[in-house]
Amino acid sequence: MQNPWQKKRIDIANELALPGFWTECVTNHVYSQHEMIAFNAKETGLFIGDTPATISMKGLENHPDTRMSLLAFYLPLHDRPHTIFIPSQHTEHAKALAEDLNLQRNIVVTKKTANRNTTFHTVINSSIQTANISIDRIGDDLIPAVKHELRELEALNLASIYLDIPIEQEAAANAYLELESIGFFWGSWMPNFSTEGDSLRLQKIYQPVNVETIFCARAQGDSIKQHVLSEWERVTKNVQGFNESNSSA
Repeated sequence: MQNPWQKKRIDIANELALPGFWTECVTNHVYSQHEMIAFNAKETGLFIGDTPATISMKGLENHPDTRMSLLAFYLPLHDRPHTIFIPSQHTEHAKALAEDLNLQRNIVVTKKTANRNTTFHTVINSSIQTANISIDRIGDDLIPAVKHELRELEALNLASIYLDIPIEQEAAANAYLELESIGFFWGSWMPNFSTEGDSLRLQKIYQPVNVETIFCARAQGDSIKQHVLSEWERVTKNVQGFNESNSSA
């Protein structure tokens, strides 16, 4: 059954000739996921522990002992071909997502670095203990700039920090790997998320999350879930190993 309010929003997006419709669905139940699936939207990512455990839904299963995660969906409407820059380790996953969404994406692997200054802006949502760093321009000082911002944000005792990276900038592939080195990992591909084109939302988690409370409506969602969880584990282990080797040096 289609949600009339969701249908209205999609109709408006069509009327405005927007390239697509992006949304997030809760994972403590699968009802809202089924609504988006009914519109032929596809899963593109998972944001782990985005919502506080204090937020509950009347008449539905809640998990007051853990933060709730969100499953990202995208519905293509008026897309056009794009070229995106992804590190080789992630091209297979990105290609599978593009094919599932039937989006034309030229996925390029490059190690090119930027030779300019990084620019970004940050939004803090204190009510749910999250922050979002949006990179406007990737520069050669990306990691020092992000580390400086993290020191400010981490003092706020946040649960998650997101980082949006514009993957139509050629330096994005190398920047992604650099960001992994400080604990950011794959959250969601976001087609046409900004006026500059596609973005990737990375995430850095600071509070424990019971991943057994993340429910997906179908196999595609479960596949996304497993991919993101495996990336979380891989990046966390790599960062811990790097920190331990540095401390013993």
